[in-house]
Amino acid sequence: MGGIQCLYGQTCCTAGAPISNFLEVDGRGDKSLTVHTLYEYKSINWLVDQNQRLTNDPRSRSGQNLGVKLDYSINQKWAISTILPMVYQRRTTLSSAESSLGVGDLTVLAQYQPIIQNLIKVSVTAGVKLPTGITHHRSASGILLSPDMQSGTGSVDYLLRSAITIDQVLLPLLSASLSGVYRFNGENANFGATDTFDGRRFQFGNVATFIGGLRYLFVREIGFLIPDLNLKIRTAGHNTEQSSPSPNSGGRWWSMPFGLTYQPSQSLSIRAYGEIPISQRLQGLQITTNYTIGIQLGYLL
Repeated sequence: MGGIQCLYGQTCCTAGAPISNFLEVDGRGDKSLTVHTLYEYKSINWLVDQNQRLTNDPRSRSGQNLGVKLDYSINQKWAISTILPMVYQRRTTLSSAESSLGVGDLTVLAQYQPIIQNLIKVSVTAGVKLPTGITHHRSASGILLSPDMQSGTGSVDYLLRSAITIDQVLLPLLSASLSGVYRFNGENANFGATDTFDGRRFQFGNVATFIGGLRYLFVREIGFLIPDLNLKIRTAGHNTEQSSPSPNSGGRWWSMPFGLTYQPSQSLSIRAYGEIPISQRLQGLQITTNYTIGIQLGYLL
Protein backbone atom coordinates (compact mmCIF):
# COMPACT_ATOMS: atom_id res chain seq x y z
CA MET A 1 0.00 0.00 0.00
CA GLY A 2 2.64 2.50 -1.05
CA GLY A 3 -0.08 4.99 -1.97
CA ILE A 4 -1.10 5.35 1.68
CA GLN A 5 2.25 6.12 3.23
CA CYS A 6 4.21 9.37 2.78
CA LEU A 7 7.92 10.02 2.77
CA TYR A 8 7.27 12.58 5.49
CA GLY A 9 4.25 12.88 7.72
CA GLN A 10 1.81 15.71 7.12
CA THR A 11 0.01 16.81 10.26
CA CYS A 12 -0.28 20.53 9.74
CA CYS A 13 -3.82 19.61 8.70
CA THR A 14 -5.82 16.47 8.09
CA ALA A 15 -7.41 15.69 4.76
CA GLY A 16 -9.75 18.24 3.30
CA ALA A 17 -10.22 21.81 4.37
CA PRO A 18 -9.10 23.05 7.79
CA ILE A 19 -12.11 24.53 9.58
CA SER A 20 -10.67 25.77 12.87
CA ASN A 21 -10.80 29.38 11.63
CA PHE A 22 -14.56 29.20 11.03
CA LEU A 23 -16.04 27.50 14.09
CA GLU A 24 -17.50 30.64 15.64
CA VAL A 25 -21.16 30.92 14.68
CA ASP A 26 -22.33 34.42 13.74
CA GLY A 27 -25.45 34.84 15.90
CA ARG A 28 -27.13 38.24 15.47
CA GLY A 29 -30.47 37.76 17.19
CA ASP A 30 -33.86 36.34 16.31
CA LYS A 31 -34.32 34.55 12.97
CA SER A 32 -31.36 35.86 10.97
CA LEU A 33 -29.27 34.12 8.33
CA THR A 34 -25.70 35.12 7.49
CA VAL A 35 -24.03 33.71 4.37
CA HIS A 36 -20.24 33.51 4.35
CA THR A 37 -17.97 32.81 1.39
CA LEU A 38 -14.55 31.56 2.43
CA TYR A 39 -11.24 31.23 0.59
CA GLU A 40 -7.98 30.05 2.14
CA TYR A 41 -4.52 29.35 0.75
CA LYS A 42 -2.04 27.33 2.79
CA SER A 43 1.64 27.04 1.84
CA ILE A 44 3.09 23.82 3.28
CA ASN A 45 6.78 24.06 2.49
CA TRP A 46 8.79 23.76 5.68
CA LEU A 47 10.60 20.52 6.40
CA VAL A 48 11.03 20.16 10.16
CA ASP A 49 12.79 17.47 12.17
CA GLN A 50 11.26 17.78 15.65
CA ASN A 51 12.03 21.48 16.20
CA GLN A 52 14.80 21.99 13.63
CA ARG A 53 13.94 23.41 10.22
CA LEU A 54 15.79 21.74 7.32
CA THR A 55 16.48 23.27 3.92
CA ASN A 56 16.89 20.23 1.64
CA ASP A 57 13.24 19.34 0.99
CA PRO A 58 12.73 18.63 -2.75
CA ARG A 59 8.95 18.80 -2.46
CA SER A 60 6.47 21.64 -2.76
CA ARG A 61 3.00 21.46 -1.22
CA SER A 62 -0.03 23.75 -1.06
CA GLY A 63 -3.73 23.60 -0.27
CA GLN A 64 -6.60 25.83 -1.35
CA ASN A 65 -10.14 25.79 0.01
CA LEU A 66 -13.24 27.56 -1.25
CA GLY A 67 -16.27 27.15 0.97
CA VAL A 68 -19.71 28.34 1.93
CA LYS A 69 -20.77 28.78 5.56
CA LEU A 70 -24.36 29.43 6.62
CA ASP A 71 -25.02 30.82 10.13
CA TYR A 72 -28.63 30.78 11.29
CA SER A 73 -29.46 32.60 14.51
CA ILE A 74 -32.54 31.12 16.20
CA ASN A 75 -32.59 33.59 19.09
CA GLN A 76 -30.15 35.48 21.32
CA LYS A 77 -28.71 32.28 22.79
CA TRP A 78 -28.99 29.60 20.11
CA ALA A 79 -27.52 29.44 16.60
CA ILE A 80 -26.63 26.73 14.10
CA SER A 81 -24.17 26.60 11.23
CA THR A 82 -23.07 24.47 8.28
CA ILE A 83 -19.76 24.56 6.39
CA LEU A 84 -19.12 22.86 3.03
CA PRO A 85 -15.75 23.34 1.25
CA MET A 86 -14.30 22.62 -2.16
CA VAL A 87 -10.72 21.45 -1.73
CA TYR A 88 -7.73 21.67 -4.08
CA GLN A 89 -4.36 20.27 -3.05
CA ARG A 90 -1.09 20.01 -4.95
CA ARG A 91 2.20 18.31 -4.16
CA THR A 92 5.29 18.20 -6.40
CA THR A 93 8.65 16.45 -6.19
CA LEU A 94 11.68 16.39 -8.45
CA SER A 95 10.11 13.61 -10.49
CA SER A 96 6.34 13.92 -10.22
CA ALA A 97 3.34 16.12 -9.42
CA GLU A 98 0.15 15.10 -7.64
CA SER A 99 -3.07 17.05 -7.20
CA SER A 100 -6.63 16.52 -6.04
CA LEU A 101 -9.81 18.55 -6.42
CA GLY A 102 -13.17 17.71 -4.92
CA VAL A 103 -15.94 18.41 -2.45
CA GLY A 104 -14.84 18.20 1.17
CA ASP A 105 -16.57 17.09 4.35
CA LEU A 106 -19.73 18.79 5.61
CA THR A 107 -19.55 20.26 9.12
CA VAL A 108 -22.68 20.98 11.18
CA LEU A 109 -22.44 23.13 14.34
CA ALA A 110 -24.76 24.19 17.16
CA GLN A 111 -23.82 27.12 19.41
CA TYR A 112 -25.26 28.07 22.79
CA GLN A 113 -24.47 31.31 24.61
CA PRO A 114 -25.26 30.86 28.32
CA ILE A 115 -23.84 34.27 29.25
CA ILE A 116 -24.58 37.43 27.26
CA GLN A 117 -23.87 40.53 29.31
CA ASN A 118 -22.76 44.05 28.45
CA LEU A 119 -19.07 43.23 28.54
CA ILE A 120 -18.87 39.43 28.62
CA LYS A 121 -20.04 36.77 26.18
CA VAL A 122 -19.53 33.04 26.72
CA SER A 123 -20.36 30.45 24.07
CA VAL A 124 -20.25 26.67 23.79
CA THR A 125 -20.27 25.00 20.36
CA ALA A 126 -20.66 21.33 19.48
CA GLY A 127 -20.35 19.93 16.00
CA VAL A 128 -19.97 16.90 13.79
CA LYS A 129 -18.04 16.56 10.53
CA LEU A 130 -19.68 14.13 8.14
CA PRO A 131 -17.75 12.10 5.52
CA THR A 132 -19.17 13.73 2.40
CA GLY A 133 -15.73 14.42 0.90
CA ILE A 134 -13.93 12.41 -1.75
CA THR A 135 -11.43 9.84 -0.39
CA HIS A 136 -10.33 7.98 -3.53
CA HIS A 137 -8.20 10.51 -5.43
CA ARG A 138 -5.43 8.88 -7.46
CA SER A 139 -2.35 10.13 -9.25
CA ALA A 140 -2.05 10.31 -13.03
CA SER A 141 -0.44 6.84 -12.93
CA GLY A 142 -3.36 5.40 -10.94
CA ILE A 143 -1.70 5.23 -7.51
CA LEU A 144 -3.98 6.05 -4.58
CA LEU A 145 -2.96 9.37 -3.00
CA SER A 146 -2.09 9.46 0.69
CA PRO A 147 -4.85 10.28 3.23
CA ASP A 148 -3.68 13.88 3.70
CA MET A 149 -4.09 14.52 -0.06
CA GLN A 150 -7.73 13.45 -0.12
CA SER A 151 -10.62 15.95 -0.13
CA GLY A 152 -12.24 14.27 2.90
CA THR A 153 -11.23 12.02 5.78
CA GLY A 154 -13.82 9.29 5.25
CA SER A 155 -14.63 9.43 8.98
CA VAL A 156 -17.17 10.95 11.31
CA ASP A 157 -15.41 13.52 13.50
CA TYR A 158 -16.70 15.43 16.52
CA LEU A 159 -15.85 18.95 17.67
CA LEU A 160 -16.34 20.80 20.93
CA ARG A 161 -15.52 24.49 21.36
CA SER A 162 -15.83 26.96 24.22
CA ALA A 163 -15.03 30.67 24.05
CA ILE A 164 -15.19 33.82 26.10
CA THR A 165 -15.02 37.42 24.87
CA ILE A 166 -14.54 40.41 27.16
CA ASP A 167 -15.07 43.96 25.91
CA GLN A 168 -13.48 47.18 27.16
CA VAL A 169 -10.22 45.58 28.26
CA LEU A 170 -7.97 48.47 29.36
CA LEU A 171 -9.43 50.63 26.56
CA PRO A 172 -13.10 51.31 25.70
CA LEU A 173 -12.88 49.77 22.21
CA LEU A 174 -10.41 46.93 22.95
CA SER A 175 -11.71 43.36 23.31
CA ALA A 176 -9.99 40.16 24.45
CA SER A 177 -11.01 36.62 23.57
CA LEU A 178 -9.97 33.09 24.49
CA SER A 179 -11.19 29.89 22.87
CA GLY A 180 -10.42 26.20 23.00
CA VAL A 181 -11.38 23.52 20.46
CA TYR A 182 -11.07 19.76 20.77
CA ARG A 183 -11.53 17.63 17.67
CA PHE A 184 -12.03 13.88 18.05
CA ASN A 185 -11.22 12.26 14.72
CA GLY A 186 -12.97 9.02 13.85
CA GLU A 187 -11.56 6.15 11.84
CA ASN A 188 -11.83 5.48 8.13
CA ALA A 189 -12.11 1.69 8.24
CA ASN A 190 -11.82 1.15 4.47
CA PHE A 191 -9.28 3.59 3.10
CA GLY A 192 -8.20 2.50 -0.37
CA ALA A 193 -10.91 -0.15 -0.70
CA THR A 194 -11.46 -1.68 -4.17
CA ASP A 195 -13.51 -4.53 -5.58
CA THR A 196 -10.78 -6.94 -4.53
CA PHE A 197 -9.37 -5.19 -1.43
CA ASP A 198 -11.24 -4.27 1.75
CA GLY A 199 -9.00 -1.31 2.45
CA ARG A 200 -7.01 -0.35 5.53
CA ARG A 201 -7.95 1.41 8.75
CA PHE A 202 -6.62 4.96 9.00
CA GLN A 203 -7.27 7.61 11.63
CA PHE A 204 -5.91 11.13 11.96
CA GLY A 205 -4.77 12.08 15.45
CA ASN A 206 -7.07 14.04 17.76
CA VAL A 207 -6.40 17.76 17.86
CA ALA A 208 -6.63 20.38 20.64
CA THR A 209 -6.34 24.07 19.74
CA PHE A 210 -6.22 27.15 21.99
CA ILE A 211 -6.39 30.71 20.67
CA GLY A 212 -6.13 33.93 22.67
CA GLY A 213 -6.07 37.41 21.23
CA LEU A 214 -7.03 41.05 21.11
CA ARG A 215 -9.03 43.12 18.66
CA TYR A 216 -9.68 46.84 18.44
CA LEU A 217 -12.66 48.67 16.94
CA PHE A 218 -11.85 51.72 14.82
CA VAL A 219 -14.91 53.82 13.96
CA ARG A 220 -14.60 55.62 10.62
CA GLU A 221 -16.96 57.39 8.26
CA ILE A 222 -16.63 54.51 5.81
CA GLY A 223 -17.59 51.95 8.48
CA PHE A 224 -15.85 49.87 11.14
CA LEU A 225 -12.25 48.64 10.90
CA ILE A 226 -11.37 45.83 13.31
CA PRO A 227 -7.77 44.52 13.40
CA ASP A 228 -6.99 41.46 15.52
CA LEU A 229 -3.83 39.75 16.73
CA ASN A 230 -3.75 36.29 18.31
CA LEU A 231 -1.58 33.52 19.70
CA LYS A 232 -2.47 29.95 18.73
CA ILE A 233 -1.28 26.68 20.25
CA ARG A 234 -2.22 23.47 18.45
CA THR A 235 -1.48 19.93 19.63
CA ALA A 236 -2.13 16.82 17.51
CA GLY A 237 -1.79 13.17 18.42
CA HIS A 238 -0.22 10.47 16.25
CA ASN A 239 -2.06 9.30 13.18
CA THR A 240 -2.79 5.58 13.29
CA GLU A 241 -2.81 3.02 10.48
CA GLN A 242 -4.10 -0.49 11.10
CA SER A 243 -4.32 0.55 14.80
CA SER A 244 -0.56 1.26 14.94
CA PRO A 245 0.87 4.78 15.44
CA SER A 246 2.19 6.29 12.21
CA PRO A 247 5.76 7.61 12.42
CA ASN A 248 6.42 11.26 11.65
CA SER A 249 3.00 12.48 12.75
CA GLY A 250 1.72 14.53 15.66
CA GLY A 251 3.29 17.33 17.63
CA ARG A 252 2.72 20.86 18.86
CA TRP A 253 2.64 24.11 16.88
CA TRP A 254 2.80 27.74 18.06
CA SER A 255 1.62 30.32 15.54
CA MET A 256 0.36 33.91 15.23
CA PRO A 257 -2.97 34.44 13.47
CA PHE A 258 -3.88 38.03 12.55
CA GLY A 259 -6.54 39.75 10.51
CA LEU A 260 -8.45 42.87 9.54
CA THR A 261 -12.23 43.08 9.30
CA TYR A 262 -13.99 45.85 7.37
CA GLN A 263 -17.70 46.33 8.07
CA PRO A 264 -19.20 49.09 5.90
CA SER A 265 -22.75 48.30 7.05
CA GLN A 266 -24.71 46.10 9.44
CA SER A 267 -25.27 43.50 6.74
CA LEU A 268 -21.82 43.24 5.12
CA SER A 269 -18.41 42.28 6.49
CA ILE A 270 -15.09 41.53 4.79
CA ARG A 271 -12.22 39.91 6.67
CA ALA A 272 -8.70 39.28 5.39
CA TYR A 273 -6.44 37.18 7.60
CA GLY A 274 -3.16 35.35 7.78
CA GLU A 275 -1.20 33.05 10.03
CA ILE A 276 2.55 32.61 10.44
CA PRO A 277 4.42 30.01 12.51
CA ILE A 278 6.37 30.89 15.62
CA SER A 279 7.83 27.51 16.55
CA GLN A 280 6.99 23.84 16.57
CA ARG A 281 8.00 20.62 18.27
CA LEU A 282 6.99 17.71 16.07
CA GLN A 283 7.15 13.95 16.33
CA GLY A 284 9.84 12.99 13.85
CA LEU A 285 10.35 14.45 10.38
CA GLN A 286 7.42 16.32 8.83
CA ILE A 287 6.52 18.99 6.34
CA THR A 288 4.50 21.78 7.89
CA THR A 289 2.83 25.09 7.09
CA ASN A 290 4.99 28.18 6.57
CA TYR A 291 2.09 30.61 6.05
CA THR A 292 -1.68 30.82 5.60
CA ILE A 293 -3.73 33.60 4.03
CA GLY A 294 -7.45 33.89 3.47
CA ILE A 295 -10.49 36.07 3.00
CA GLN A 296 -14.03 35.76 4.32
CA LEU A 297 -17.10 37.63 3.06
CA GLY A 298 -20.24 37.73 5.18
CA TYR A 299 -23.69 39.00 4.25
CA LEU A 300 -26.66 39.20 6.59
CA LEU A 301 -29.97 38.31 4.96
